[in-house]
Order: sequence, then structure tokens, then C-alpha cells
Amino acid sequence: MDVQELLRLADGLVFTKTGKHLDDRQQAVVRGTWQGKRYSEISKEVHCTERHVRNIASKLWQILSKILEEDVNKSNFSSTMERYEISKISNSGYFNLVHKGNINVCTETSHHPKTSQNSPPPQTSTEDDTQQKPRLDLRDAPELKTFYNYPNSPLTALETWILEQNCRLLTITGMAGTGKSAIARHLIPQIQTQFDRIIWRSLRTSPPLETTLKTLIQFLSNQPEINFSANIDAQLSILIEYLRENRCLIILDDVQQILSSGQLAGNYKPRYENYGTLFKLIGEIPHNSCLILNSWEPPSDIITFTDDNSAVRLLQLTGLGEAATEILRQKGLLDEEAWPELINLYQGNPLWLKLVAPTIKNLFGGRVSQYLSYQPVFLSDELTPILQQHYQRLSEIEKQAISQLSNEIEPVSFTLWMAKCQGSQRELCKAIQSLARRGMIEKLSGETETIFTIPPVLKQYVKMVAE
Repeated sequence: MDVQELLRLADGLVFTKTGKHLDDRQQAVVRGTWQGKRYSEISKEVHCTERHVRNIASKLWQILSKILEEDVNKSNFSSTMERYEISKISNSGYFNLVHKGNINVCTETSHHPKTSQNSPPPQTSTEDDTQQKPRLDLRDAPELKTFYNYPNSPLTALETWILEQNCRLLTITGMAGTGKSAIARHLIPQIQTQFDRIIWRSLRTSPPLETTLKTLIQFLSNQPEINFSANIDAQLSILIEYLRENRCLIILDDVQQILSSGQLAGNYKPRYENYGTLFKLIGEIPHNSCLILNSWEPPSDIITFTDDNSAVRLLQLTGLGEAATEILRQKGLLDEEAWPELINLYQGNPLWLKLVAPTIKNLFGGRVSQYLSYQPVFLSDELTPILQQHYQRLSEIEKQAISQLSNEIEPVSFTLWMAKCQGSQRELCKAIQSLARRGMIEKLSGETETIFTIPPVLKQYVKMVAE
């Protein structure tokens, strides 16, 4: 059997099981295994990491093992396939061959017999079985705590974007308490076997880009002491090379700390504009790694090169929805039939619900219905400073626009909102877009045009500020 016959046979078996043909990297594994190459050699041919090739091979061996009902691994793959080919020819009743294009696809009509007891035992490959653990640096990461996963959870989307669609730059945004850091932290155990190196760093102290680059390069190179060029472009080039040589996952948390307050969303602080160059390079230059940004708002330049079909993605978190009922249950609140209204009142924000729960228990004996009968929305001493931080980041025209919206009883159309606000319509339009990116207003579909509203908690805070 030559390599082309082997490829056709393996492709047919995999298609029978999964409905998908072998992709380029799976074909490279088959070809390289037949040629006796090591995974490290195959990885260079397909321009990805050895770990990634190992994972591709491992999944391929698992599929074939299930189909052939015997253990398939790197060391016995070629001999097993040759034995199967001979068996298939001599037992043609087991499989029917369906010709599709240039590929013979096997469609199973009955179970293939298990390997004969006289067949030699499968060999064990040290190279195939050895799994290197990724190097981790999670000193800045939050602890793993209770995570409220649910159907259609963003966690599933993140896994798909990173592992299947090879997303290079992913930005997770949302107001404080929506769970940005929690979802990124719980993502790591689910995908860490696909990476060689994983590092989490917080930008809460607003480190200059030089400091961040030095930290990343030292970890990725595994060289604590390294001489750095003073040239930022040179440092960026070094980082990109490490991202190409290894499959790395980098999480930068608290990105809003390098963005300006008092301006529209996403503008960098003075002397932090070069972070935009870092994000642009990682998003646009081909490599095998992924950078995740957690931020209250997306950097403005991220918006310019994000689209549904690119390697750059934006995920805006708003709240847990019905999944937030688990929080209320754990807090021992009563009147379950009223929980949806409470969740809606606080936007399903996990932190906000956790902060209001003690008030409901202490003042109303845990009775949610009784709490909801009181208006306006209660803003605790713990929640008010959080809202204040978000409000203080707004530009003056954003404050004007959101103040006007907070006075409306019902959602208003874009046209009516613009008409009631003072100032340039062009600037007001930018302000509304900025408020949406910050997650501080909600867009709804009206009969003839989009309508806007403000979450009750924010509405109450904005009114309190105006008094």
C-alpha cells in the first residue's frame, strides 16, 4: 500500500464516522506517520506547534480505534490499515464501496470483526503517549469559583472561536460584575491542553507597553533574565515570533485601565496608544496563538477590524438571564415566581444580584415580591461606587444623552431621542454608539425603527446624580 492508497482509505473511514473528510493537517499526520516521521517534523511542515499536531493525531487515532474496534496509535497505524485493507478485500460483504469524486468512501453495512486473538498486540509508542503539560502563569488570574454555565453559554462560543476557527484576538466586554474574568478563567481548563503556554496578566495598574511586553516575552521564552531592545517595534517582532513558534494563550484583564475617562469609549490614555499596535499586530498577522482582552469597553481600533468571518472577535456580556436564578436560590431568597422580575431589574448581572440579596434577606426576610413592591430601585452602598466608576468614564455628551434617556418612562426611538438632546446630531450619534459599546443602554427592535432604553439600575443612579 502506498501513501496515496493509505490516505484514501483513512479518509473513507473517517468520513464514514464523522461525515467529514480529512483536512490538510490530518492528511499530514497520516502521510508523516507512514513515512516514519516524528510529530516535531510534521509540525514544521504544517506550520503549527508539535502539541497541536499531537492533539490532531490523538483525535484521529481515537476515531479510527472506534471504527476498527481495536487500539490504533502512531506506531501501529500503518500495519493496522494494511491489515484492514486485506481483511476488507477478503470480506467484501462487510463494507460497500461508494465512489464519490476521486475518493472511495466506505459505508458500513455491518460491524467489522474485532481483531483476531492471534493478531499481534498493539505496540506502545512513547512519543505518541507522552503529553507535555502547558506552562501556566496564572498569578494575576482570579480563583476558580462557582460558574453559572447554561445552554448557549458564551463559554461554548469562545471554545468554538478559539479551537475551531483559530481566533487570534478576542475581546470580552461588559460592565463590572457581568462575569468577564470568570468566563475567561473557566475557559482555561477546557482548552489548556491545546496550548503550549498560558499567561494571565492584569492591566489594573496601567503598566506601559514596554513592561507588558517584557513580562510576556520572559514567560514565553522561559528566560527570566533576558536583554531587551529599547525599541518597541523590535520587542513586538520578538513577541510575534514566539506566538508563531508556540501555541500560546494570553489573557490581558482590566484593559479599561489603559483607556481614557471623560471621552467616548475606547480611546487610549496618553502614552498608551502603542497598545493599539500590539492588538493590531496580533489580530492581523498569521500565527498559532490567541490573545483575550477583558474590558469594560472595547478599544476603539478593535472595532475597525472586527467582523464575523475574521480571526478577530468581540463578545459583549450583558447578564445571565434565567441562569441567574441559581444565584437567588443559593442566597436563600423566596417567592421564586418573582425572580424573573428581579433578574430583569438588575440586568441578570451576577455581582449586582449578589449585592442586593443581603438587603432583601435583612429587610424583607428574603421575600422578593415584597422588595419589588417598593420603588425606586434600591442602590446599596456597595453597588453605588461601581455605578459611579462607570458614569465617571463618560464624556459630557454621553452624560447628556443618558440623562435625557433616564427621564423617559418608555423606550424611545433614535429619532425622538436625538430630537430631545441638545448639540450636534453627528456628535450625539457617536455618543449613542459609545454608550452601546459600554453596555449602558439597551437596543430593542421597534415596529419601524430601533428604540432605546436604559437598565433600571442605571436609570436610578443617573437620576440620583442629577438631583
